Amino acid sequence: MSLSPHAEKIMLQVIAKYLRKGNMARCLRDLLPPADLSREDRRQIADLMHEIVRWKKLYAFLMAEQGTAPSPEAYYSAALTRTQEQAPALPPEYRFSCSPYIARLFQQHLDWATYLNSTPPTTICINQNIATLDHVLTRLQDGHLLVKKGRLNTAVLSMSSDLKNSSVIQERLAHVQDESSQLVAQIATELGERIFDFCAGNGGKTLAMASLGRNTKELVAYETDERRRDTLQRRCSEYQAKATIGPLPLKHSFDVVLVDAPCTGLGAARRNPEAKYVEDADDFPQIQLSILQDAAEYVKPEGFLLYVVCTITPEETSDVISSFTSTAPYAIASVSLPSVSYLEKTNQGFFTAIPQGDLFFLSVLTRRGN
Repeated sequence: MSLSPHAEKIMLQVIAKYLRKGNMARCLRDLLPPADLSREDRRQIADLMHEIVRWKKLYAFLMAEQGTAPSPEAYYSAALTRTQEQAPALPPEYRFSCSPYIARLFQQHLDWATYLNSTPPTTICINQNIATLDHVLTRLQDGHLLVKKGRLNTAVLSMSSDLKNSSVIQERLAHVQDESSQLVAQIATELGERIFDFCAGNGGKTLAMASLGRNTKELVAYETDERRRDTLQRRCSEYQAKATIGPLPLKHSFDVVLVDAPCTGLGAARRNPEAKYVEDADDFPQIQLSILQDAAEYVKPEGFLLYVVCTITPEETSDVISSFTSTAPYAIASVSLPSVSYLEKTNQGFFTAIPQGDLFFLSVLTRRGN
């Protein structure tokens, strides 16, 4: 990879700002749009920044070992030469470039450590209400994009980020969404007909459920943040997705309540490598438990509560489920869904096992009695 002199100058500015303030995404948003760069230059800078953030702790360690000042130029050189590939066997926090907290977790799951340090594809979810998989594949291939089918019938993958800007996205024939996230939506639609998306956010899973159910499911979506709720409403309209957007509906009235709770995001570290540097689970477990308890009030008897987080920390996964089921009238369900082949079972639920998807934890809980 080689950048033009102007692009290299901007690259060093982005690195310098990141080293001062952190938040890779904000640094890229602040500096790339006004920089008069080609799309290819912007893509290369973003890719290099992901490499730098992904391996920053290892790079810093090796610089200190070599007596090199940790300058933007040094990080840029390390990313270009892929220094991590020549690194010796080091303690896990340097070998996997993460916090000591995450290193301890990775030591129990070396496959996760390697996977979360890899580069993810760009993945889209087909809008089956207005398009087919074959039609979208043909459109993309006609546009000379290298794409392939995912494991799910709604998923198309490419190692090119140009997929995000393709005509099928612009025409709402698909939306950008990780395949494991699509799997969560598929599981929700397999569990029942009346579904409540309790933490809908900008609506990615709502759109996927509308697509997977081909607008035959009764979908209700709720989001507390007004701006996200407006975005959710607009996207449902643009994608011709049939869903009712807030206010809160009647309690005890849904076959399925989906709780896609806020979390540390470690399961998406390939796309957001900053997640590997968290020092603990913070107050997420308390927030997750509170949301789960609130959402549980909307499940009808014998219905399902689907808890989902894009992370792998025990505090946010098995511990939350253990705390919840110790007091609530819910039991962990024994499921035999078509989707179960893409899940890895644990005592309290499952981890997703889509080959190119993010790592999600999910637990299917059923409400007992009345």
